[in-house]
Amino acid sequence: MEMASIPTGMTCAGVHRAVIEHLLQEDGPASEKRILDIPCGNADLMWSLRRFFPGADVRGCDLAKPPTLDDSDFSEVDASRPFHVFPEGRFDRILSVSGVMEFDNTLQFFETCHAHLNETGHLVVTNDNVVAMRDRIMYFLLGKTRRFQMFVDIDAPTWKVIPLYNLMRILTMAGFRIRRLQYVSAGWKDWLLLPLALLVYPLQLLYIRLTRNPMPLSQKHRMYPFRSLLCSHYVVVCDKVV
Repeated sequence: MEMASIPTGMTCAGVHRAVIEHLLQEDGPASEKRILDIPCGNADLMWSLRRFFPGADVRGCDLAKPPTLDDSDFSEVDASRPFHVFPEGRFDRILSVSGVMEFDNTLQFFETCHAHLNETGHLVVTNDNVVAMRDRIMYFLLGKTRRFQMFVDIDAPTWKVIPLYNLMRILTMAGFRIRRLQYVSAGWKDWLLLPLALLVYPLQLLYIRLTRNPMPLSQKHRMYPFRSLLCSHYVVVCDKVV
């Protein structure tokens, strides 16, 4: 299977590809790892994983089972509550793609993922980037970011803004160490704002340098590189801390 043929699924373009590229760098194509995708949505990522890692044991969790999955490969889970799934063993990799904005109790979710990981396992989390130029302009003009509406129905799923700094704080509290941060998915509409991004980035650099915070300056720059002004999504890779 070629990278260009990876389906987008229920997230931004290029996110599934970035996750699979990371796993290939870590494990190689002949992986025999146990991988959990939660929430798995329509299972597009699971099927891509099985094509790139034919020796892996790939399982999924969500509120409803996709019709393409066998019952043995799926567990019905409300990720906003504690869960225990597939008790035959812990997982080497847990993936949560575009999921953490859909439910509450994010810390509890990460703590439960921590308990389901092997000691040498790691968690991959992706989320919408809300500091890109398009989001900043929309918030300035309309009071909303591009993927989060001003008005929602009472029975609609929870869609909440989780800024990167808060997500990293919650991951650390849940027992993870941030290893890698990658910004992905910049479309042609984002590149149209490149001139404005070039004007804004020096101001952002100045702010980062002058902000009083014990975080190392190098880590601050990794959190908010120039790409953060153009990309609509980011991928965070975390190691489990025992």
